[in-house]
Amino acid sequence: QLFPENGNKISAYGDSILKGAVTGTGSGHLFDIIEDSSLVLASKSMGFELNNNSVFGSVVSKTQRRLNRDLEKGIECDLAIIESGGNDCDYDWAFVSGTDPKDFGTLAPRTTLAEFIRMIDEMVKSVRAARITPLIMTMPPLVGDWWFDHICEGHDKENILKFVEGSPYRLYQNHELYANALFEYALKNGVQVIDMRQAMLAAPNYRNLMCKDGIHPNEEGYKYMAKIWEEKLPDVKKEF
Repeated sequence: QLFPENGNKISAYGDSILKGAVTGTGSGHLFDIIEDSSLVLASKSMGFELNNNSVFGSVVSKTQRRLNRDLEKGIECDLAIIESGGNDCDYDWAFVSGTDPKDFGTLAPRTTLAEFIRMIDEMVKSVRAARITPLIMTMPPLVGDWWFDHICEGHDKENILKFVEGSPYRLYQNHELYANALFEYALKNGVQVIDMRQAMLAAPNYRNLMCKDGIHPNEEGYKYMAKIWEEKLPDVKKEF
């Protein structure tokens, strides 16, 4: 069992969700990183040492490079948390906005689903080869209508609406497709999972836990996530 002993070391490899990014704060910045991200809060209450290598805007290929650099340095930790998907399933909305609808069929997400799962698999295998336990976190659900409004700012809204076939739900659908594929991969390969998506959907109104951009948790959302870490991490078993 990994927890509840103090002194466990956890390294995290993810994007803005694990970094603790919030938007719409009025600071004038595109985003702000709060000090008390979900993992920082959990580390304070549970006593584990945290090495957070998550970066805002990261896709899985960039996350993999950071992981590989750490492994090459001989990083020592008990657990490697892998979180990705929100940026991978996304599109270059400025490009979509300026694309003729007849060419929409040529547009692909930042990372195709097959490439996404392939790189997740490589990361899991690399972590296990280093005798570190991998732990996958599914990404929180986005709020489709809020995210649609956010990506349309400064872009051709009508064109983007055509791209999503008239419904912001398509954004949620694509996001869920990657999240479900990630969960399915974990089940097939015996990788332990913290299903943050399900945990947040179980909240009475998960929209209250999200920033107005529809994709980043707000401060209350990160506190909620911290409680999930505190509840679920004690069940994680060391593989080595």
